[in-house]
Amino acid sequence: MNMSNRLYTLGASGNPLVQVLSLLAFGVVLIVAVLMGAVILSFLFGVAVVAAIAFSIRMWWAKRKLGRRPGPAASRPQGHLIHTEYTVVTERSVRSGRD
Repeated sequence: MNMSNRLYTLGASGNPLVQVLSLLAFGVVLIVAVLMGAVILSFLFGVAVVAAIAFSIRMWWAKRKLGRRPGPAASRPQGHLIHTEYTVVTERSVRSGRD
């Protein structure tokens, strides 16, 4: 028997009982892998939903808190001018060398 042919026939069994048992084992492993993937995916989806709900509540709370406080535009009536006195202050030039 040639060595290259032996490598390909080493894994295959001629016994039909072993072939059926290996197919059943493969099927069980495949089902368990699919179920584990579904559990992990549903867990990640649940975490994303909880994070989205928490973010929505936080944004609602922030908007509600900002809505209660009147801003500068809300306290001033529209269309009126405010007349006041002011003084223009110029900046002093900074010396290049400090003592």
